[in-house]
Amino acid sequence: MKVGILILSLDNCYLSADGKLPKRPKFDKALLTALCRDHKVIVGPHTRKSIPDSLLKDSEIIDWYGDYDLNLGIVTMTINPPHLLIVVRSRVNLPEGKKFDLSGYSSYFKSLHLELWIKD
Repeated sequence: MKVGILILSLDNCYLSADGKLPKRPKFDKALLTALCRDHKVIVGPHTRKSIPDSLLKDSEIIDWYGDYDLNLGIVTMTINPPHLLIVVRSRVNLPEGKKFDLSGYSSYFKSLHLELWIKD
């Protein structure tokens, strides 16, 4: 199963107007590291620049169109969409930010900081 993970603000933005990511919950880096370990990971060039090498050191980075286990990029999710989307929810709003389109997915589970969305 192809899985995607991204962080979104309360208003579904992945990037603020000034190019910053939403504030991450404390557990996010450990979660990403655990999910990436020993898996095929697809990530776009902009996202790759913001991810520390230590997070991906035990992963196989693959081509945008390839078969993957985990998708970390906004652009790559549009090109090669995951079946299951894990949303790490920041507790901030980014009113002028770039929104992620969740249409095409149905909400399956929601908690304070984590959500699961299934592709329709």
